Amino acid sequence: MKRFALIFLLATSLVSGCGFHIRGQITLPDSIRTVAVTSPDVKLRDALVDSLESNNVIIVSGPTADSAHIEISSANFDREVRTIDERGKATGYVLILRANYKVVDSAGKELVKPSTATARRDYNFSEEQLLSATREEELLRDEMREDAAQSILRKMSRIR
Repeated sequence: MKRFALIFLLATSLVSGCGFHIRGQITLPDSIRTVAVTSPDVKLRDALVDSLESNNVIIVSGPTADSAHIEISSANFDREVRTIDERGKATGYVLILRANYKVVDSAGKELVKPSTATARRDYNFSEEQLLSATREEELLRDEMREDAAQSILRKMSRIR
């Protein structure tokens, strides 16, 4: 029993010492406690707002004198063929999301220089199951938006 406790304590101290955080729990600097978020992709904006709110950030509807501003200037999905069958028909795709953004403080100083958050997903496609393939692609796009939002938050957590 003592051996198990020793191993548990050792593993816990190693994990906490390396900076490991449970996903979704990101420590943001105090200068980013009130934020306005703008994005041409409403679902990406909503995913980012949800992530910020779960980290105790106050969201305001537009940039104010005392709020930081996350400006997502573009969010584009690309779909590339990954595999084809013997007839030359696509049977697999790679979805790629590229979201260009920057973060500025209330004085207009760039906290995060213009950057790109990227997410990728592979999926198989069958013309016989067109409805389910379309639904799968929609779900993957939503997951990719969540990943991009987390990527933006991780970048923001490194602001000094």
